[in-house]
Amino acid sequence: MSASGTSPHDDDSDQHDGASSRGAAGRAVERARQWLSRARGHAGHERHIALLLAKSALAGVVSWTLAEYVVASPQPTYAPFTALLVVQSTVYRTLVQSGQYVGAVLLGVLAAGAVGPLLGDNVAAFAVMLVIGLLIGRWHKLGVQGIQVPVAGVFAYNAFSGTELTMLWPIVSMVLLGAATGLVVNLVLLPPMHYGTAAEGVRELSTSVCSVLTDMASGLREGPPEKDTAAEWARRARELDGTVRKARYAVEHGAESISYNPRRLLSRSAPTTFSGYRTMVDSLARAAEQVRSISFGLQRSLEEERPPDDGFLRAYGEFLDLVAETAQRLGDPEAGDEDLRRRVENGREHYDELVRRTGENDAWPTLGALLIDAHRLLQEFAHAHGEGAVRPE
Repeated sequence: MSASGTSPHDDDSDQHDGASSRGAAGRAVERARQWLSRARGHAGHERHIALLLAKSALAGVVSWTLAEYVVASPQPTYAPFTALLVVQSTVYRTLVQSGQYVGAVLLGVLAAGAVGPLLGDNVAAFAVMLVIGLLIGRWHKLGVQGIQVPVAGVFAYNAFSGTELTMLWPIVSMVLLGAATGLVVNLVLLPPMHYGTAAEGVRELSTSVCSVLTDMASGLREGPPEKDTAAEWARRARELDGTVRKARYAVEHGAESISYNPRRLLSRSAPTTFSGYRTMVDSLARAAEQVRSISFGLQRSLEEERPPDDGFLRAYGEFLDLVAETAQRLGDPEAGDEDLRRRVENGREHYDELVRRTGENDAWPTLGALLIDAHRLLQEFAHAHGEGAVRPE
């Protein structure tokens, strides 16, 4: 031990901790630098977040400045608080959030303003106001902003001091000022249109469906699959559900991003409707269900006493190869209507060949189920063609 009561080991430990802290800080700075570099370099998630943060900060500062120095409100903080809440990634969402938040605050303030004069400034009156606010906040029209009803009531009750109704208008006016500022900022700083995400989401889904079908087709052309191989196909088919959800979100987010967006007036490439994209996702989602059913049927065929013969499996693999290409083309907005129609017709011809081969095979229960799934898969793509899925706009 040294005279100061510390040991060399303690000094080493302190130095190690200090070095670790500096290393962690350095890594954090480097990650931040890389994040900013990506935001500057290309349009993507980082730039989207940076723009949203900038708009939120600007809306908060502008609304507070107006409330404090122009209006000279006794309750200026309500304006920036509202502005920060209502600025969202799309104009449509900002409008919805503004309406819901303003409505929630007004209802909360009115509840506080009504209870105070009736019941006075006491614990019982506060409890009644809070319960009323919580009940009103359950109204589905207020959405996620319903919780703001009791919150606004609490703040307003304190500002009223139980009896001062003259404080009602300053609070309401600041909420309106903040909502208006947030909306104007989001309109002036033109929000991005993410309609490209719809095409990307559909393309990813069609590629995933195509990939599973292609691998199944390749395996079946080599004969009955191993149990592990069939189980892997079934696992990948189940995972398509997550890809379907991502595609649906991408389409709806793209549609939302152009709704009420002033940039839409300046763009000739923005879709006027997303019905074609929705048709594609719906068709591919139902196709994914059939792929999952086919993978399940192939697994069960390995357990049958009389499994399908190699000839049928090869023919079935050729059919799956064809519909895999059809699924891929379905997710390509550049694909032509005639191209999809021709592929559907080729699929029907291959299906007829499958039916003929089935008549020569004794494994009817298993083959019948596989044929039904194949027919439904083909019907789905024919329906997509009929609904104009290759015309997303």
